[in-house]
Amino acid sequence: MSDDSLPPFLATSPPPVAPPSSARIRALYASTSTQRSANPTGYAANSQWWAGVIEETLRTGWVNGEDGDRLVVRVDESLLARFEDEQGRRPKGIGGVVENLATTAPPILHPLPHFQSSLTPLHAPASLTSRFIGRPLWWAVSQLNPFGSSGEKMEKEETLWARYGKGKEYVHMPLLEQSAAAFTAHIAKNPILSYTASIFDLDSFRKEYGQACFPISTSKKLPAGRHELSSRDIEILIKWLTRDCGELVSDGTIIKVLEADQSPADHPISEADRGVISVLNAQRRVEKQVLGIEAQIAQSHEKAKKHLASGQKNIALSYLRSKKQLEDLLAKRVASAEQLGAVIRSIDQARGDAEIMAAYETSTSTIRSVLSDPSLSPDRIAETTDALADAMADQEEIDQAVRIGGELAMGSRRVVEVDEDELAAELADLAEEEKAEQEREREREQARAKEREEAKRSAESATKQADVERKLASASASASKASSSSSSTEPAFVQQEKPESRSKIATGSSEKAKDEARRKQVYDDAQERKEAERRRSEEEVLRKEERRIAAE
Repeated sequence: MSDDSLPPFLATSPPPVAPPSSARIRALYASTSTQRSANPTGYAANSQWWAGVIEETLRTGWVNGEDGDRLVVRVDESLLARFEDEQGRRPKGIGGVVENLATTAPPILHPLPHFQSSLTPLHAPASLTSRFIGRPLWWAVSQLNPFGSSGEKMEKEETLWARYGKGKEYVHMPLLEQSAAAFTAHIAKNPILSYTASIFDLDSFRKEYGQACFPISTSKKLPAGRHELSSRDIEILIKWLTRDCGELVSDGTIIKVLEADQSPADHPISEADRGVISVLNAQRRVEKQVLGIEAQIAQSHEKAKKHLASGQKNIALSYLRSKKQLEDLLAKRVASAEQLGAVIRSIDQARGDAEIMAAYETSTSTIRSVLSDPSLSPDRIAETTDALADAMADQEEIDQAVRIGGELAMGSRRVVEVDEDELAAELADLAEEEKAEQEREREREQARAKEREEAKRSAESATKQADVERKLASASASASKASSSSSSTEPAFVQQEKPESRSKIATGSSEKAKDEARRKQVYDDAQERKEAERRRSEEEVLRKEERRIAAE
């Protein structure tokens, strides 16, 4: 469904309720109280939808305008005109909807005249007579049907409109309770800090709390614009906060905000409160005058410049003269405003001094009440302290008797004769033994160091000898290789021609083989000696380590 075919109150952003379909809107506009018996479920849904529309259009300002009431609704033809759609149709069942909202328990719409005239809280519990006599009797009468029919008689919509509409005004209780909750939350966040700050008249209360106490819904947003409670909304809210919530005290013209621990019966409106509001109103008037005079001074200055520029010097001088007079008046009004501010501060100081003195008086009476206890009399205190001293003395005597008796019971086992000279001699012997032990330990350490040094030198000597033997063996092997190489390269004719030479060469080869075998034997013996020396060194080190461990 497009917004063009919606009724104007549903085409707002955000809409008061979710816009239904075209068929649903036609059914809602045609719904009347005669459907209660034919379709009670559907009629209840239609009435609930219109109840939501009335609440949200009232809260957002659609019903009474942006400057109108937000807590009070007037049920008349103008209300039906506000709900008129684009085809000129008006809802037919508003009378039944208002009847349902006004008769439910607790009522959502409360008649404004009764709300203003009631001296008791509207949500006060019913009396015993009403609960045990009135209600049962009313229920019994309602069950009687002289015509023998059990069906409920349905009133026509015209009758309901005449009874609940036609210009009757109602306080919307959920919106009022939201405003009261907003006031309580605002006071909790911004507590009253001085006596004069808690005194208001109707205009100053509206200026201070008109926007802070606006009923804000947690589920629906407000459209753009200014949203503030009207003067009549403030009167309704003050009545509710005074009579039903006990957070204010008011006599109709003066409003006093109470603290959380103050009772309305203990803080009625007094002459001092009326004097404070007079001083506050005087200060507000002077401040307004200061603003007006400042504006006039600015205008006179601009006009003087304008006429001087156009050549009208005399008129310019007249405006400058007026400006000087206004500046003199401004100085006087500013001084008056400062004096009134000083008076207000003096009132707050005096009220604070009175509260301090009341606290002093309360403290004095409390202390005297405590001191009047018989247990705090001087004679009783002296008697108690003397008894306490005697008890402590008795306890000390008992403690000494117990200690002495224990010593006697232990006998000589607790008395040990000690020779101080003998103790000194024993201590000297212990010192000598410790010194000798340290000397023996030092000698053992030196012997171990010497043995480690000898083992190190033996290992280095064996290593050097092995290196020499390896070098000798290597040189011998190189010479043998060169000899055999020269013999193998000799020409054949030399061998054939000199048999005696071959015999000499064979003999020389035999000698070289013997030398080679002898050198190898020397090398093997050197390796065995090196290995034996290494094993001997390790065994020596192990024996020394064993002796050291045994000595420790």
